[in-house]
Amino acid sequence: MGKLNGKVALVTGAARGIGAAIAYAMASEGAKVVLTDIDQEAAESAANAIRGDGWVGIALLHDVTNPASWETVVADAEREFGSLDILVNNAGILAVQSIAETSLEDFHRVSAVNTDGVFLGIKHGFASMGTRGGSVINVSSLGGMIGAAGQLAYGASKGAVRLMTKCAMAEAAALGLPIRCNSIHPGVIHTPMTEAFYGFGRGTGLDEMFAAAIPSGRLGTPQDVARAAVYLASEDASYVNGAELMVDGGILAAPIQKPKAPK
Repeated sequence: MGKLNGKVALVTGAARGIGAAIAYAMASEGAKVVLTDIDQEAAESAANAIRGDGWVGIALLHDVTNPASWETVVADAEREFGSLDILVNNAGILAVQSIAETSLEDFHRVSAVNTDGVFLGIKHGFASMGTRGGSVINVSSLGGMIGAAGQLAYGASKGAVRLMTKCAMAEAAALGLPIRCNSIHPGVIHTPMTEAFYGFGRGTGLDEMFAAAIPSGRLGTPQDVARAAVYLASEDASYVNGAELMVDGGILAAPIQKPKAPK
């Protein structure tokens, strides 16, 4: 406990799933956490859970695709707690659609949230952290490392996040800014978003099918990703910079044959 004492963290897409888990984990380690989301009511509920356990968290309405919205939330966070020490660019959307069915508008919609949102986050995070330094953590995906059918738009956006992280790290170093930039790559995680797409937790058998294809033998949880984010934000990772941290149960390292569908 206390790995992030005195730190100010901003987590985007923090209303539920991975973002809410990261916000909660960072607050439990002593950070003052700003939870932002386009669903302010749900973000407020997640912030209430943090405050209910005696930690510090506030919720703010935030459209990560909008530069003006970034200016507002960062200004509000600084006014409430001071300059940022940690920024977690977590907000993202999942799209599963064939190339033939994907319109240019569909592609741009995914890119706007998953890529533009991270660019704006890095830009404003750097400005807030400045010479004080800090940690920028970008949530990419296993889909940013390997290809998958039906995920051209999603994979392109998450692959961009991977390289944007490295470019940001290089620029911070060139400018002499003590800002570490790393990416997290979750694998198959059981969240409200994957429930909606794959029916996890609904007795469809897909949970078991996916788990059979994962070397660790189970789906990931938001808490698995949250613990990785706390590590990257803490002094434990002071020499970790420009890294890709896989939280995928070993899929990338040792992919297994395509799982059999449930009987």
